[in-house]
Amino acid sequence: MKFKDRLIVFGSLGFGLGVIIGTVITAITATVDVNDGSLYMTSPELVQAVGSPLWAFVVQALASGLYGAAGWGGAAVYSLEEWSILKCTVCHYLFVMVGYYLLAFSMRWFTPADSYAIGVMFVYMTLAYIMIWLINYLSSKASIKKINRELEQLKSDE
Repeated sequence: MKFKDRLIVFGSLGFGLGVIIGTVITAITATVDVNDGSLYMTSPELVQAVGSPLWAFVVQALASGLYGAAGWGGAAVYSLEEWSILKCTVCHYLFVMVGYYLLAFSMRWFTPADSYAIGVMFVYMTLAYIMIWLINYLSSKASIKKINRELEQLKSDE
């Protein structure tokens, strides 16, 4: 699959997942933060900034979808054979992290003054990134090993 095709497919999948994951995470964190027995689908600060709960949800869903599209679509850099795995990883990690903080600040999940939340989310996001990267790396490595074994078997059968 070409780079452009990967970008489109991954970006499309990422958009849908971004909307779902962004909504679930925000609903959990906003509801827990307010803690008044109501379910909050967006942060109260975003509702106040936008002026309506419905529009706040629409803005948040679109922004989360765009972030998901960017994160998943950005994973297409791993298909660039002329780039090292280190270069791909660093570029994708920076893209994901900068995108996350832009989204978090614009959706009022936290403010730039909330240094504790910024630090905690940096640690969580970095650990999650490392775990996902490691799982993908080990999976790819196992697939390559299997292909190499099959090629060796084909050679020995000749």
